[in-house]
Amino acid sequence: METDKTAQSPEQQILKEKAKGSKNTKNYNDIISTVLHEGETMFGLQNKTVFLSSIIAGLEIGFSYLLICSVYFFFNGTLPEGTIFKLFSIVYPVGFIMVIVGKSALFTEQTSIVALPVLNGQRSILNLLRIWSTVILGNIIGGIIFVLFISYLGPKLTLFTHDTMSKIGEHILNYDSLVIFLSAVTAGWLMGLLTWLLSSIVNSITRLVLIFMITAIIGLGGFHHSIVGNIEVFGAWLYSDSISFLDYIKFLGLTLSGNGVGGAVVVALFKYRVFQSNYAEGSI
Repeated sequence: METDKTAQSPEQQILKEKAKGSKNTKNYNDIISTVLHEGETMFGLQNKTVFLSSIIAGLEIGFSYLLICSVYFFFNGTLPEGTIFKLFSIVYPVGFIMVIVGKSALFTEQTSIVALPVLNGQRSILNLLRIWSTVILGNIIGGIIFVLFISYLGPKLTLFTHDTMSKIGEHILNYDSLVIFLSAVTAGWLMGLLTWLLSSIVNSITRLVLIFMITAIIGLGGFHHSIVGNIEVFGAWLYSDSISFLDYIKFLGLTLSGNGVGGAVVVALFKYRVFQSNYAEGSI
């Protein structure tokens, strides 16, 4: 009786499965290297390129706002308002998927990426502030352009009304400053974490699931995202008598600083310190 030459021992099968799995996942050192490389790539781009990419991101993220307004308009009067706000989590990820898969420059996605080269001594804080200010300005301009466009088209197509835009913006601002700031820290933390998770995954479907999952958490919790929030509050300022331009500027200051702390400090700093500690101990 002939033996099967293709038969493998249990040990060989385990090693084969590990080798197969390693193609789809990365270890901690690989993730750090990937994020550092992405950060250096951002620093290497011309200001004009970064600015145009960030404007596109501000426009694309607006489709989350379009869907949020539509959901509120369609269900208003048939469901409790609190339930409608929770339903936003289903459509909230759409704009983020467009931006992240399309590789546009979004502030909360870039926060931890560009912070790592600074922590690693490769770039200065001035370089970091240059990138952040360029991306933030582009994101805000793109968002404002989208609001001006969709505030005309949306009511014409009966997708929502100007009153819908006011209601959503007023809801976003219906918290004291500390709550908005801490909420923005949480959103920045989640977006920074998303960057790390995406850097460890190769499979495209898994990446889409991660983007949806993390951004849906932001939508479900009502955590304040500065770039989506810019669109929400600017749109409300246009049509609400209870929101002033000062309220809009104050909101931007709180959410941008909160997102920055959440992404750069909580994620980039803590994750990088863990890497340094593990590397020093030779455990990576």
